[in-house]
Amino acid sequence: MRVFRRFAVLCAMGWWLGGLTLYTTAVIRTAHRVISNHTRVGFVTQAVTAELQWIGAGALALMLWNAAASWKAGGNWSRRGLAASWLVAAIAHVALFVLHARLDAMLDLSARQVREGADFHGPHELYELFVGVEWAAGLVYLLSALLAWKQEDSAGAAAR
Repeated sequence: MRVFRRFAVLCAMGWWLGGLTLYTTAVIRTAHRVISNHTRVGFVTQAVTAELQWIGAGALALMLWNAAASWKAGGNWSRRGLAASWLVAAIAHVALFVLHARLDAMLDLSARQVREGADFHGPHELYELFVGVEWAAGLVYLLSALLAWKQEDSAGAAAR
């Protein structure tokens, strides 16, 4: 079960963090190059980020399971890293769900534009900030998980 848990966590985190990385480093820039209308680009990225949020929710669930399973054998640093990074990522993720809904409400889907008078820029900047926080917390979690797994393996070997 330990190998399956670790494999599931690595796959989920790779899909999630890899998706966030590809989205922020390539998709947005490419969309702006290909689609000259920046507002229309937002309708593409809106759909992508909605999917990334659900992928992240699944990854966070697996990460919580992993933290609970690794907790006893982990040392203080790995436990603190797992707990703090998961909590920061989860809070950022909840904020992203809230902000995404707020941003969606500002869009006129049929006209493919931001509604007249909507203050889209500020909440969108905040959304981007939370994506960065979540991504960094995910990387810290991954490092903490590797440390915890090393300690789990050492504790298991000592018990044999």
